[in-house]
Amino acid sequence: MPYALFSNSVKVSKAFPSKSDVWQHAAETGLVMEVGLGEEDPPRRVLDMGYAIHACAADAVEKSDAAGASEHDMSRMIAACQLNQRCATVAS
Repeated sequence: MPYALFSNSVKVSKAFPSKSDVWQHAAETGLVMEVGLGEEDPPRRVLDMGYAIHACAADAVEKSDAAGASEHDMSRMIAACQLNQRCATVAS
Protein backbone atom coordinates (compact mmCIF):
# COMPACT_ATOMS: atom_id res chain seq x y z
CA MET A 1 0.00 0.00 0.00
CA PRO A 2 1.50 3.38 -0.96
CA TYR A 3 1.89 6.22 1.53
CA ALA A 4 2.48 9.96 1.13
CA LEU A 5 3.16 13.07 3.16
CA PHE A 6 0.16 15.34 3.73
CA SER A 7 -0.02 18.93 4.99
CA ASN A 8 -3.39 20.09 6.27
CA SER A 9 -5.07 17.17 4.46
CA VAL A 10 -3.42 18.03 1.12
CA LYS A 11 -1.02 15.49 -0.41
CA VAL A 12 2.36 17.23 -0.72
CA SER A 13 4.65 14.39 -1.79
CA LYS A 14 4.66 11.61 -4.29
CA ALA A 15 3.42 8.19 -3.21
CA PHE A 16 6.11 6.01 -1.63
CA PRO A 17 5.97 2.22 -1.28
CA SER A 18 6.24 2.26 2.54
CA LYS A 19 5.83 4.54 5.56
CA SER A 20 9.56 4.34 6.27
CA ASP A 21 10.26 5.77 2.81
CA VAL A 22 7.96 8.73 3.59
CA TRP A 23 9.72 9.26 6.94
CA GLN A 24 13.07 9.31 5.12
CA HIS A 25 11.73 11.84 2.58
CA ALA A 26 10.34 14.01 5.41
CA ALA A 27 13.68 13.89 7.25
CA GLU A 28 15.57 14.87 4.09
CA THR A 29 13.30 17.89 3.65
CA GLY A 30 13.66 19.02 7.28
CA LEU A 31 10.16 18.10 8.45
CA VAL A 32 11.19 15.68 11.22
CA MET A 33 12.07 16.72 14.76
CA GLU A 34 13.30 14.67 17.70
CA VAL A 35 11.33 15.30 20.87
CA GLY A 36 12.38 14.09 24.30
CA LEU A 37 9.61 13.07 26.68
CA GLY A 38 11.78 13.07 29.77
CA GLU A 39 15.26 12.37 31.04
CA GLU A 40 14.75 8.60 31.12
CA ASP A 41 12.88 8.25 27.84
CA PRO A 42 14.81 8.34 24.57
CA PRO A 43 13.80 11.07 22.09
CA ARG A 44 11.28 10.11 19.42
CA ARG A 45 10.81 11.38 15.90
CA VAL A 46 7.75 13.50 15.12
CA LEU A 47 6.63 15.32 12.00
CA ASP A 48 6.51 19.10 11.95
CA MET A 49 3.13 20.56 12.96
CA GLY A 50 0.46 20.20 10.30
CA TYR A 51 2.12 17.25 8.54
CA ALA A 52 1.02 13.61 8.60
CA ILE A 53 1.64 10.36 6.75
CA HIS A 54 -1.41 8.65 5.26
CA ALA A 55 -2.13 5.79 2.90
CA CYS A 56 -2.94 6.96 -0.60
CA ALA A 57 -3.48 5.80 -4.15
CA ALA A 58 -0.44 5.06 -6.27
CA ASP A 59 0.72 7.95 -8.42
CA ALA A 60 0.30 7.88 -12.17
CA VAL A 61 3.56 7.75 -14.11
CA GLU A 62 4.56 11.29 -15.06
CA LYS A 63 7.40 13.00 -16.85
CA SER A 64 9.93 14.65 -14.53
CA ASP A 65 12.00 17.75 -15.14
CA ALA A 66 15.79 17.76 -14.94
CA ALA A 67 15.67 18.24 -11.14
CA GLY A 68 13.45 15.17 -10.72
CA ALA A 69 10.27 17.02 -9.70
CA SER A 70 7.12 16.01 -11.54
CA GLU A 71 4.25 18.31 -12.41
CA HIS A 72 2.21 16.59 -9.69
CA ASP A 73 4.91 17.27 -7.06
CA MET A 74 5.11 20.92 -8.06
CA SER A 75 1.34 21.49 -7.99
CA ARG A 76 1.04 19.82 -4.56
CA MET A 77 3.89 21.94 -3.14
CA ILE A 78 2.27 25.12 -4.44
CA ALA A 79 -1.09 24.13 -2.92
CA ALA A 80 0.54 23.32 0.42
CA CYS A 81 2.37 26.65 0.50
CA GLN A 82 -0.86 28.53 -0.18
CA LEU A 83 -2.63 26.65 2.64
CA ASN A 84 0.23 27.19 5.07
CA GLN A 85 0.38 30.91 4.26
CA ARG A 86 -3.35 31.24 5.00
CA CYS A 87 -2.94 29.28 8.25
CA ALA A 88 0.02 31.44 9.31
CA THR A 89 -1.94 34.63 8.57
CA VAL A 90 -4.91 33.45 10.64
CA ALA A 91 -2.64 32.37 13.53
CA SER A 92 -0.88 35.76 13.77
